[in-house]
Amino acid sequence: MIYHSIVGFIVWVLATLAFRFYGQAFFYPDILVVSILFIVAGPVLWGFMIVYLGVLNVLPENRALAAIAFVLPGMALDCLAIANFGLVFPNLDPSLDGLFGSLMLWAYGSLLFGGYSSDRRAKRKAARLLLERAGGE
Repeated sequence: MIYHSIVGFIVWVLATLAFRFYGQAFFYPDILVVSILFIVAGPVLWGFMIVYLGVLNVLPENRALAAIAFVLPGMALDCLAIANFGLVFPNLDPSLDGLFGSLMLWAYGSLLFGGYSSDRRAKRKAARLLLERAGGE
């Protein structure tokens, strides 16, 4: 699980740098743009976690735990980033701190749900295969 935490940390660093240098391009106080960002981010991150766990062939019983390990470093470090929003993201309007925090919470929830739903789907698939093998013999 340490591997997933390291990958999660690297992804957090890249995402934070992207918001630091390019956040103003897609994150500003226009409700329509922010709404689209929320609508798109959830399914994209959910799908990312399913693909990530599938590519690494994480065992079904470990997928939820791997998702937690992936998300935990970013959640902990984003607490510090949001508490120091003006310092970390000087290119963004300081009034966006709450909106940014809610977007991060939505993103982490979507990633965790991707790990959880992938875990359940993989377990169902494995159970189905076992039933088919037992019925075929």
